[in-house]
Amino acid sequence: MLHVPNKNSGLTLIETLIALLVLSLGLIPALAVLSSSTRISALIKNNLIAANLAQEGVEVIRSLRDANWFAGQAFDAGLEGNWRVEWNTNWTANPPQTVVTNPSLKFDSATGLYNYSSGLDTGFKRSVGVVKTANPCGCELTVISRVEWSQRGNARTISVESHLYDWR
Repeated sequence: MLHVPNKNSGLTLIETLIALLVLSLGLIPALAVLSSSTRISALIKNNLIAANLAQEGVEVIRSLRDANWFAGQAFDAGLEGNWRVEWNTNWTANPPQTVVTNPSLKFDSATGLYNYSSGLDTGFKRSVGVVKTANPCGCELTVISRVEWSQRGNARTISVESHLYDWR
């Protein structure tokens, strides 16, 4: 029997290579979108954490101002300065610390709280500045809570400003 060569013998290999090329060209943009969305979600997560930590700093100072009132002191007693505070800062058991060095906050996964004593370092650093505003009544404090961190080699900062008054 005489063997007749097939005219389409190399075509299957070429079709397979073209199919792989088309498939890879379709997957590259999908992988780029996936990588970009992962990076953006990490940035959004850290922005949210930093914004909440900055707001917490203002709330701690507000709590200290209120404690001054309850103790019968001036509303701004001991508040002016640049402070390192935690969620449970108060005048007796855990007073605010003057910022000399500003270590990273730690996250305690057992409690879900950020602090300076237990847990894993987060890279977030918070300082809270309190200044008595120059006005005739002497009844206003400007509080600026600032959280800094580094993400992918870029320095990031979120600041929250609030004004506290002696409204009593």
